[in-house]
Amino acid sequence: MSDSDLKQDSDTEADPILKIPEILPPVMREVPQTREHQRDEQLALQIRDLGRLGLSKSSAALAARITPYLLDKYYSEAFLEGQSQMQKGLATVALEEAMNGNTPILLHLLKTKLGWSEQQTLEITGEIRSVVSAKPMSKEEFVQKYLTQDSDD
Repeated sequence: MSDSDLKQDSDTEADPILKIPEILPPVMREVPQTREHQRDEQLALQIRDLGRLGLSKSSAALAARITPYLLDKYYSEAFLEGQSQMQKGLATVALEEAMNGNTPILLHLLKTKLGWSEQQTLEITGEIRSVVSAKPMSKEEFVQKYLTQDSDD
């Protein structure tokens, strides 16, 4: 291969046949690192949507290409709004399912929202006929004291 062939190959690699314009949503655009951050309403809407999808704050910040500090400082309200929309939607669906006879969801709502519990309390009453002692008993003493029939009864 000559130098002209190598030059021709490098020219064809640099100019692709089909150029795709680089139009990315704000979440995918590279954010320049500056000291001053300006609140972007479009980014705030997308962070709200990320909160609505159930992402954590750190995951939403990572997806938005900002630091968790910036998310807390500038976009916390939008993120919390998205989370509340998600919770409202889930609660609405769960309540509708429970009212339509979905027993597992009904039980879950009863336990988590109304404090209902399946726990049973068992109360045992009776007489305790022993004295707690730190002295250990031998097997013969135990048998004589607890396992033999008393003629006094």
